[in-house]
Order: sequence, then structure tokens, then C-alpha cells
Amino acid sequence: MAQIKPTFDLETEYSPSRWSCRFDTPREVLQYHEKLVSDASQLAIIRIPNKLEIEYGPSPGQKLDILGTDLPDNAPILVYIHGGYWQALSREISRYPAQPLYHANVKTMVLGYDLCPAVTLVEIIEQIQTATKFVFDYASKMGSKGVYFAGHSAGAHLIAKLLANGDFIESLPGKELLQGAFLISGVYDLRDLVRTSVNQALQLPDEWAVSLSPMFDDYKKLYRRNMRIYIIAGENDSPTFKKQSREFYEHLLKVSRTKNMYLEIKDGMDHFNIVECFAEERNYLRSLLLHDIGRYL
Repeated sequence: MAQIKPTFDLETEYSPSRWSCRFDTPREVLQYHEKLVSDASQLAIIRIPNKLEIEYGPSPGQKLDILGTDLPDNAPILVYIHGGYWQALSREISRYPAQPLYHANVKTMVLGYDLCPAVTLVEIIEQIQTATKFVFDYASKMGSKGVYFAGHSAGAHLIAKLLANGDFIESLPGKELLQGAFLISGVYDLRDLVRTSVNQALQLPDEWAVSLSPMFDDYKKLYRRNMRIYIIAGENDSPTFKKQSREFYEHLLKVSRTKNMYLEIKDGMDHFNIVECFAEERNYLRSLLLHDIGRYL
């Protein structure tokens, strides 16, 4: 009897551009995405008072942007972390959520970081921690009402790793300002990812996969905090991405013992337009954020 080959293909599951229904080829998906977010990011810095390329660390990638510098000192802050599998995209083309938020009196801070293979994923996680200390120093000094984080894909992973470090969060000045996080089409379990072409740049050994996966982190200390976590994926994300979002949501509920967790698989959206819409004046992130601000701040 001939052996039946499995239909599950890791390379396809971890290639988000192959799952979009909007274009004929994955290349077109990526080209459209990069052009849209680049154009919207450029418009944001033209139209919004800002301070760009603020150094929070010594290496070239360790810079952040603040958009909405003319807003009241106590304005809420959204911190945005881009995706790109820790090896692509950039801070410069990730400013696109800022304009709709600016019109709602919310400042946007866009965090950059060095990319693999120039640095390791462990180093990127450490850089995000360093940037986060800068964010909370700034927010405390300004008297901000609250700080929120949003991350897409690899950015969602980085936020999840940040939240897992409870001791670090508790050490932050103004830690009480941390209000919520939006984890969008994230990857939370790296065990299969290391067996795909994504790992050519990451160069992660198998034995690191578990320790660098939020799915296996301890979030018990979140119980002490009244923060909200929104876990979001697109209907047209790959089955693996949707599965990981669902499983991470269940993990957080179980381990943190808090009910301030929300899961949504957004109809009609794929891995890219789920964040492309942030450039639109009315978008779901803006609505979720403003609802949370109105309820808790």
C-alpha cells in the first residue's frame, strides 16, 4: 500500500502571503502591503507633529518615533511594534496607525529594533525591554493617562514575551500606566517555525524554540494587573496562525487566571489587511482602543 503523504505543509502554513484572497500571487500581496504602509507612514510624519529617530540603545535599529508631540502631555499612548518575522520591515514604514489615533488625541510611539541575522532573537527581545523602559520613563514624565501596546505578527510575539517577564514589568517606573495590549496575527509557538525557511535568518537551534515561545511562558503575574489583552487574527490567516491565536488565548486564560482576555478572528481579513486598515480614519484598532480608554481611563 502506498504511503499517504500528509497535506500539512509547514512552509505554506508559515507563509502568510499565500493565504490572502485579494491578489493572484503572494508577491503581489507583499508589494501592495509595503507600498500602502510606506505611503501612509510618510503621510503621517508630514501631517502630524513628531519627533523621530530617538535613540533608546546604541545599535542602529534601537530607535523609536513619537507622533503627536503637540497633544496634551497626559494623552494616552499606543506603542506599535512591526512584524516581518524579526528579519524584515522597519520602524520607518510602521508609522501608519498614527494619523487616525492622532485625531482621537492618542499619541503613537513606533519602536524599531535590529533585525536577524545581524542580531539574535534573544537580543531583539532584550532590545524591546530596553525600549519599553524608555516608553514608561517618558509616559511617567509626561503624566500620561495610560500606555497600550500593539504588535503585528512577530511584533505580537515580542509583546507577548515582554508581558511574560513579570519581574521586569513590575520594575518599571509608572508600571500602573500599562493598560492593555493588542496582539494581531501573532506567532506564539516557534517549534515548527524553526523547520521552515524563516529560520535561515533567525538561526534558532531547536532547543531554543520552547524557551522563546510565549505559549510556554508563565503569565501568573498578570493576575495582579487590571490590563486587557486582545488577541486577534484574520479569517484568511493560515490555519496555523489562527490555531496559535486560539491556543495562546486559552493559555493566558488558564495561567493568568484573569478574564480580561479577548479573542477575535476577524471576518474577511488576511494577515496583511488586518493591519493595513490601521491607516484608515475608522478602523477596528482605533475603535477598540478608544472603547478601552473610555471605559478605564
